[in-house]
Amino acid sequence: MLREIVPPLCLVLALFSLIGAFASLAVERPQPSVELHRARIQGNEEYQQVLERDLQKRRWKRVAFTGSLFSGALILGAAGYLSMRRA
Repeated sequence: MLREIVPPLCLVLALFSLIGAFASLAVERPQPSVELHRARIQGNEEYQQVLERDLQKRRWKRVAFTGSLFSGALILGAAGYLSMRRA
């Protein structure tokens, strides 16, 4: 019974992961905040570096999230395909 449920479930989850990954790509990447622009204009180097590190972290998190969705979809698709019964 479980062998009949797992392949379609994996393939549906792979499809949802792909939809989420492409949706994540469609959303604009994190942009510099108003505080960062203000720190650049005022010449506040320390605060500017903190805000730039935060921006880099947010961008890296987005890349990691999108990559994990694509790799999860690949793994789930392969698991769904490999767990199908051979006729």
